[in-house]
Amino acid sequence: MKIDFSNICIIDDDAIAIFGIKRALAKLHPSNELNIAIFENGEDALEGFELRSNNGEKLPSLIFVDLNMPIMNGWDFLDEFTETYPERETWPDIFIMSSSINPEDYEKAKTYNLEKNYLTKPVDKKLLEKVFS
Repeated sequence: MKIDFSNICIIDDDAIAIFGIKRALAKLHPSNELNIAIFENGEDALEGFELRSNNGEKLPSLIFVDLNMPIMNGWDFLDEFTETYPERETWPDIFIMSSSINPEDYEKAKTYNLEKNYLTKPVDKKLLEKVFS
């Protein structure tokens, strides 16, 4: 999988998880090209994507979205995202993150065809190396 590290988005309200993902990405791609947008919930992310679109900018090439967040959780974000951007071939690579090992969450990820992109927290360099290979 070829990853564009210059346009990444993390949607998570957990500062420690965000730090861990950023650190893992920096270890995988140790250059100054790493550009990461952070949003604390799905609603803020969708608003950010709309602003980008209005400014003629692309969607992020890679999105990490947590399932459990206030205001708009990961599932609600995915519902809105798929409605707003119905053409799947234009989607970035989306990774669902959760500290839950609930099989129902994994099954629900299948409804978005994202079961291969379901990551159990904590997300670290080793996990990302496996995912990106």
